[in-house]
Amino acid sequence: MRRQYYYLDGYVQVADVKDYIFCPALAWVKARMGYVEPPTPSMESGKSKADAQFKLRVAEELGLPKPWRVEVPVRSSRLGLAGVIDLVAGERRLVVAEVKAFKRRIQWSRHFRVQLALYALLAGELGYVREAILYMGGDIYRIPVSSNLLDEARRALEGYRMVLDSEEPPNVRQPEPKCRYCWYRRLCPSMP
Repeated sequence: MRRQYYYLDGYVQVADVKDYIFCPALAWVKARMGYVEPPTPSMESGKSKADAQFKLRVAEELGLPKPWRVEVPVRSSRLGLAGVIDLVAGERRLVVAEVKAFKRRIQWSRHFRVQLALYALLAGELGYVREAILYMGGDIYRIPVSSNLLDEARRALEGYRMVLDSEEPPNVRQPEPKCRYCWYRRLCPSMP
């Protein structure tokens, strides 16, 4: 029988699956031990820069079809998944976008790609999703929504659930630069 270490409403949150992709140990510590990192100044700055008006300017810059909807809460009882999509554009053929205020190295951004794939999977509850866009501080990555992308999202969701179900933390080894500034480092069961 699967344990339900999700949330009070019974849904896995997209942001938590994103954390799992970034580091399975991080996701386990947060979910099983209940620790939550206090917001850093850069997190606060990113939130203020990625407000609704900023997201609407991004929609215009990208030439997305109208109507534009920002911070769209979506949940799927079928998937047991919930999240808030930064930007949903169009009516019948939707475009979803994840908007990050700051530039990041794309090679270190797989967790954002999976986050976007999960949003595309969720937005399928609203209509046909044709494209997903990752906007990172002006850098634009357009990703066609394919069965491969949606399968990647489903695998990530299942992987996260497996980590939550485990009494033991995942045994992972991350590159040292990835761990150097991690707030959870002192709690991490994978650190030597």
